Amino acid sequence: MSVRFNPEAISAEAPTRLSVTTLPRLPPVHVLRPRLTDALLEADCRLRLICAPAGFGKSVLMNECARQLPDGTRLVWLDLGGRACSPEELYTRLCASLAVVPSAGGDIHEHLIALLKACEQPLWIMLDDYPREVTPELDACLDMLLELSPESLGWWVSSRRQPAWKLPRLLLQGDLFELEATSLALTGDELRQLLELHCLELADDSFQQLLAGSEGWLAGVCLMLLNADEQALRERLVAGTQLLRDYVQREVLEGQSEEIRHALFALARVPRFSAQLCDHILDGVGSEILETLKTFQLFARQIDNCGEWFRLWRPLALMLQRMPGAGASTQTHLRACQWFASRGEMREAVEHALWAGQPEVAANYLQRYGQEQLLIGDNVSLFLKWRSELPQDLFASTTRLIVLHSWALVICARLDEVDECLADLAKFFPQPDARRQAQLLAQWQALRGFVARLRGEPEARDHCLQALEVLSDHAWAQRVLCYQVLSQQAMAESELEQALHYNAEGMKLARLKGSLLYEAMLSVDRVQLLEITGEFERAIGVLEESLRALRDSVRHSPIIGRLKLLQGHLLAYQGLDEAAREAYQQGRIETETCGDSYVFFGYVGLAELAARNQEFPAAYHWLREAERLTQWRHVPEARFRGILSLITALTWLHQGKLKKARAALVDVLESYEDQAYLAPSGFYELLPRVQRYLAVVDLLAGRAAQAVGALQALIEQNLRTQRLGLACECRFTLAEALQQCGRHAEAEQELRKALVEAARQQLTKPLLELQQRQPQWLAKILPISKGESLGERLLQFQRDLDDSPSASDEAVLSNRELTVLRLIAQGCSNQEIAEQLFISLHTVKTHARRINTKLGVARRTQAVARAKALGWF
Repeated sequence: MSVRFNPEAISAEAPTRLSVTTLPRLPPVHVLRPRLTDALLEADCRLRLICAPAGFGKSVLMNECARQLPDGTRLVWLDLGGRACSPEELYTRLCASLAVVPSAGGDIHEHLIALLKACEQPLWIMLDDYPREVTPELDACLDMLLELSPESLGWWVSSRRQPAWKLPRLLLQGDLFELEATSLALTGDELRQLLELHCLELADDSFQQLLAGSEGWLAGVCLMLLNADEQALRERLVAGTQLLRDYVQREVLEGQSEEIRHALFALARVPRFSAQLCDHILDGVGSEILETLKTFQLFARQIDNCGEWFRLWRPLALMLQRMPGAGASTQTHLRACQWFASRGEMREAVEHALWAGQPEVAANYLQRYGQEQLLIGDNVSLFLKWRSELPQDLFASTTRLIVLHSWALVICARLDEVDECLADLAKFFPQPDARRQAQLLAQWQALRGFVARLRGEPEARDHCLQALEVLSDHAWAQRVLCYQVLSQQAMAESELEQALHYNAEGMKLARLKGSLLYEAMLSVDRVQLLEITGEFERAIGVLEESLRALRDSVRHSPIIGRLKLLQGHLLAYQGLDEAAREAYQQGRIETETCGDSYVFFGYVGLAELAARNQEFPAAYHWLREAERLTQWRHVPEARFRGILSLITALTWLHQGKLKKARAALVDVLESYEDQAYLAPSGFYELLPRVQRYLAVVDLLAGRAAQAVGALQALIEQNLRTQRLGLACECRFTLAEALQQCGRHAEAEQELRKALVEAARQQLTKPLLELQQRQPQWLAKILPISKGESLGERLLQFQRDLDDSPSASDEAVLSNRELTVLRLIAQGCSNQEIAEQLFISLHTVKTHARRINTKLGVARRTQAVARAKALGWF
């Protein structure tokens, strides 16, 4: 005769909570982790699941939470030991913990539900070390209990296996809080606490090595720290320890099938793997094995946001590679190499070929490496790393490898080494036919043109124009780069319309080929063109649009770094120093990581910013770093000729060291005049800026009359060449020089003109300089309310001008309208203007209509004549 369960059978005297002494003891060397316990205790849900591989502190963490049991809540702690457990056994153990006589016979699920519903007070059931093998009956039972148990019951489960429960449903219902291995990994602060408990103090590099090498795996860290000093620890990070090997053998490998063991040893050699790659490496069973690794928490770590790509946790992978059962890795790497190559992912194909000890195979795949791929992540640095690992003659074995090698060196600005590469092309002449001969010669000319541009040599134009006449559509990437060289050369020669034309041609070709990276690379030049012509608002718009487009397609690229550096430069010109400093730092880190020579501009930008803010130790630090970097990376002085001297002179200028500043500025001018060099890429206004700062030195040295003449000539020159931003800066300095000469009326008139231009261009930097030297005079012309910045006051000044019926003629047109008017004056049609400015035809017509209205004319020719009369062209 069966006995039915009686809810009243739960003794009123049954303990409401377990004594701390009945819980498993905590480890003797134990770090409290409140970030995890607080999150678990504060979670308002039905199930708290701690699911992670062996050695991540799951049981200890749940034990910590049990010791913080809320008042009035009962606790049941069941250590399942990872062994199989039936629903009947679970029921029996629950009854024993709750001091209830179990019911005999009947449906076990009904008994369990009745037992749990009979608990009138809140109850926590903690199941520690859930069965590691698949237990369908227990999984189904718990799945049912999670759905039907009362709200007052909270389930806590620690497990090395992902139970077969309806977890997505629980998550959507707000009934699940899950902690995985990535959350359980030790943070830097927790690792420091653990080191203190071991009475071990590490140098910063050793600490970072331990944190990165262990990836926060608690068991791995503890076993390596056992009886270790710093030297022993560094050795163990390289070679492992016997204790750690035993732990991996017993806790990870023991009990696994031969198939799983083989898979773990193979995947330990692979930096990343997917189900398809596993299938290729593991003879068609990889998908099932990957699912097994994920389900049974065998250290498969997801490394993307889509659940497609994984890798083994680094410390386990390193340990498996060192173990005797690891076996040969050549076959694994060769299969991975084939798989990546078949998908066009040449970086991984080359890496696996090298790991397999097959340099010829690596060189073969390297030839298929797309030139555009050099602009992704740290591929340039990696390419040069391969050069040191492959036999030297392989890199000179084909024209394709020589050209790729040369472009990688160009990005790093190792110009002398590019010359050596190009010399290797000579042995491939003559080619079997005239067409191939011409194409190879054009490739050589494109590279020579790019190198000449980086050195500031005038012949860059001829090389690239000749290359463009010959390069086929197949060599479209080289054609884009030739257009870039021509655009940069034109900017250096102050031929800005020509620069815009070549930039537009390059953009058009990049878009036709669907190359977002090349388009963004040309956008760097486009932004600098817009900045030079005073279109700051448009420049910022193009820059932000390019950054958004790249962030959606590539995570890291030297082009992203260049855009961030340019963003810092523009922000500095608007007087937004903190935002500029942050952008400079982001760009510096990105370009340095990617091996791009443009990192130099990050250092000098930070130096200029520091000098402007009177932070001279920081300024000299960044200048030293810039010089050290160029030397360490073997970048010749020609790439950045004069820039370092200019920023050093500016630092001396801010310190009042006028003689030293003047000498440095004169040296820059003389070096360019003697050798007939052009300004370096990325710093096209070098010489006129040097001339402006020489005038500033004269001004501060009491030679204001001499400065006036130089500045008037500079303004005329800058307006003629459309360098409107620099013309505006010179006008502010001219106003100050006139004021110092006692020509107050002229000074005030010039200052008002400068303010009009600065407001139109959103240019704050020259106001900051003037405010430092002539604060009272500037405040008289441009009064600033308390708490108002110069930028804000300049905007208000512009609004006042727009609202004033007597606003000067020179304040009428916006920068974009001025640009449209200049193109009209050159005879461009509306369609040509739209193509050059990348705006719609309707927008061009709107600009033209507004220009006529503002200038009070009826036709385009009249607008051009009016602009010339006002001295705008």
